Amino acid sequence: MTKRNDSGQALVEIAFSIGIFLLLVWGTIEFGNMFNTRTTLQNAVRQAGRYALTGQCITLGSSCSESRYNSIIQVLEGTSDGYINSGNAASVVSITCTNAGGGCPDGAGGPHDLVTITVTYPYPFVSGPIAKLFGGTYTIVVSSSFQNEQFPPSAS
Repeated sequence: MTKRNDSGQALVEIAFSIGIFLLLVWGTIEFGNMFNTRTTLQNAVRQAGRYALTGQCITLGSSCSESRYNSIIQVLEGTSDGYINSGNAASVVSITCTNAGGGCPDGAGGPHDLVTITVTYPYPFVSGPIAKLFGGTYTIVVSSSFQNEQFPPSAS
C-alpha cells in the first residue's frame, strides 16, 4: 500500500474558503453601507418635502431671503449627512411641480400643487471585488411626492 502525499490539500482548501468568506464579509459591509446611504437620502427627501409643503422659505427678517426652491435644496442638503451638496455634481436633485391652477412659481409649486422631489445618487462601492461585480457604482434613486397645503400665494 502506498501512502498518498496530500499535505498541500488543506492549504488549498483554506485559501478557497477564506476567499469566499472575505467576499461574503465585504458584501455584507457594502450592502449595509448602501442601505444606510439610501435610507439617509430617503429621509432627507422626506424632510425637504415636509418643509416645502407648508410654503416655507428661509427668511431674513420678515421676507424670504432665498427662493422656496433654494430653501428646499438647503433643507435637503442639511439633512442628507453630506451625500448631497452643491459641490457634488454627481448627485442630481429634481423638484417637479404639477399645478392644478396655473404656473408653478419657482419650481416649488404654489398652494395645492403636487410636488415631487427626486434625488439620483451614484453610490461608489468601497471594496474592489464588489465594485467589479456591479461595475464600480450603483445608482440610488429616491423620491417623495406630496400636495402642498393651503398657504398664501405670496409665500411661494
